[in-house]
Amino acid sequence: LEQDIKGPVTALVQCEGYLCVAQGPNPGMIGGSKVYVYECVDDTLMGRSFYDAHMYVTSIKALKCYIAFGDARHGVHLLRWREDIRKLHPLASDPLPINIFAVEFIVLGQSFGILASDDRSNILVYIFNPASPEYRRGQLIVRCDMHAGASINRFVRWTMPFRPAHGVRICAHYTTLDGGVGAVAPLAEGSYRKLLALQNLLVTAVPHFAGLNPRSWRLFRPELCLKRRYAKNLLDGQLLMRF
Repeated sequence: LEQDIKGPVTALVQCEGYLCVAQGPNPGMIGGSKVYVYECVDDTLMGRSFYDAHMYVTSIKALKCYIAFGDARHGVHLLRWREDIRKLHPLASDPLPINIFAVEFIVLGQSFGILASDDRSNILVYIFNPASPEYRRGQLIVRCDMHAGASINRFVRWTMPFRPAHGVRICAHYTTLDGGVGAVAPLAEGSYRKLLALQNLLVTAVPHFAGLNPRSWRLFRPELCLKRRYAKNLLDGQLLMRF
């Protein structure tokens, strides 16, 4: 299949049999980038819906009917594809201006989060909670944040072995611009609290390279003054491996 699009295609993803394409910007477009939804009909891509994005869509991913995309200046946005009315419905977005490099979904049981990386080598995990006051303001909630130490330009999700106690667990591998490889995996509350206690003990119990503090190294580094509390809630796998 081939479709003539008047503008650069910056990202694309498949969502429930439809093709979501991030297009633009170009000099002839008003409002920056757009997200289009195409359907294959008789070997032809037919446009079914579109959404006005912001400056430049750097990454777009889909999980069932949910679509998350990152913007080069305006953070992370979460959309829902309504096939019955063929419409992209905006659910929530990050209220702070963050330069996003890559996004991906992670899943633990019946809950999902949006994993994102920015231009300051940070990792963020957003959650969508319709019962929260932030949802009424159309805002995603930052559940976790951490400094990764390198710019992450790609996430690839994968399914972990199934455990009845935890349900479905989908994690994400990532690659960095300096050649590094890592992973982000969701944990159950009980496992997280035990490993957090161990991590806090290791910060003071073992010697560190050049006397550096891993807790301050992993602290989220914003571009401007942070207008919220540090979320943290991410464990340092390199530190825990020293146990």
